[in-house]
Amino acid sequence: MSLLMDERPPSTMLSASFNQDGGCVAIASNQGFEIFNVSPFQSSVERTLGGGIGHCELLFRCNIIALVGGGETPYAPNHRVLVWDDHVQKAIGELSFRQTVLEIKLRRDAIAVALRDRIYVYNLSDLNLLDKIYTADNPRGLLGMSTSESMVLCCPSVTEGHVRVELYGIRKTVLLEAHESALRALALTEDGSKLATASVKGTVIRVWEIATSACLLEFRRGVERVDMTCLSWSWDHQNLACCSDKGTVHVFSMAKQTEDSSSKMSFSTQLFSSVSKRLQGDQKKSISQIRGVPHPISCAFVPDLPNTLAVVGWDSDGNGVLLLSDYSHEEAVRKAYHVLAKSANLPKEEEETEGQRRRRRMLASPPVTTKESSEDKIYVGERVEVLEKQMKEIRFEEDDGFLNVSGFQTTAEEPLQQSQ
Repeated sequence: MSLLMDERPPSTMLSASFNQDGGCVAIASNQGFEIFNVSPFQSSVERTLGGGIGHCELLFRCNIIALVGGGETPYAPNHRVLVWDDHVQKAIGELSFRQTVLEIKLRRDAIAVALRDRIYVYNLSDLNLLDKIYTADNPRGLLGMSTSESMVLCCPSVTEGHVRVELYGIRKTVLLEAHESALRALALTEDGSKLATASVKGTVIRVWEIATSACLLEFRRGVERVDMTCLSWSWDHQNLACCSDKGTVHVFSMAKQTEDSSSKMSFSTQLFSSVSKRLQGDQKKSISQIRGVPHPISCAFVPDLPNTLAVVGWDSDGNGVLLLSDYSHEEAVRKAYHVLAKSANLPKEEEETEGQRRRRRMLASPPVTTKESSEDKIYVGERVEVLEKQMKEIRFEEDDGFLNVSGFQTTAEEPLQQSQ
């Protein structure tokens, strides 16, 4: 049974992510992980593991979860991916690497892992290696994967600002010259037909059609440089949301906007509109803006509620929060607000005056989470380790730029050998 929020031990939310349909949100904390149903809001699963979890990736609403250790006292090293079965409440498989795991994506038949300079794709049922893709320097672990139909995967190419798209169903590779500067965010639609990209500048979002490699639209987020934290598609592919470190979430529409008739505009307005379109390339602006989460991490369209976007992140005090907003208005309307995890760094209320509380919130910054240094040395020779006795241990050896697979059955008397 889940404890009431006030009865839980203090914990800091290290990360948060939505499942593939936006109906659930998982938070990773210093104590373990917890999964919430977005609407109606309730805690569905809470696991205290005695160590920190840095990333928790859900597979829709099933019992399979991918975990990576994190925090000051991690439950597992951050270079390992634990395949967690919540029915038996233990790890049934493990992927071990010699680099920090930066991102994980799951679908019903595959698991993809992003490292600093490469992507690994495995068969989920037996953890056999399916593909290995080298990328440009990818410190954010940018990775996207379709969840329906045949598998489509996108990641940075070996050239800065370019995107590589793998269409496994037809065995085709597509290269997109998306941006001149380095990539900062990627998002595939659930069927893999469209791709949204943003660079480190964070001012323009481009939408690509995978089949033709054509740029369909450009959205203008703003003119100031921002750090984009998330791009998210609606389930019908008609809306796109983005959030950044500015604390504002923008919602864009793929539908064509009707232009004002020239008869209703003055000559000066027409002239300004014409010059603006030439300078900005007729880029479309957001249809709605959402505020209320100062430091958003991720966002998702709620499947059961029309025109509703869920945003998860930190508030000014460092609490993990979830905001639901109606984006049918230009200035979104708040529908619900929930505290997911309290900050461990908050002083006791009786020891803090109202003036001190106001000053702290004005000067607040995002909570600091323990992460591996971006200057980590890059290694080769990653291996896969399967823990269950009935499964095989799979090892990989580098050979001519790819990995050869050799499997053997382990016994209880013979511990798994650690690679040097």
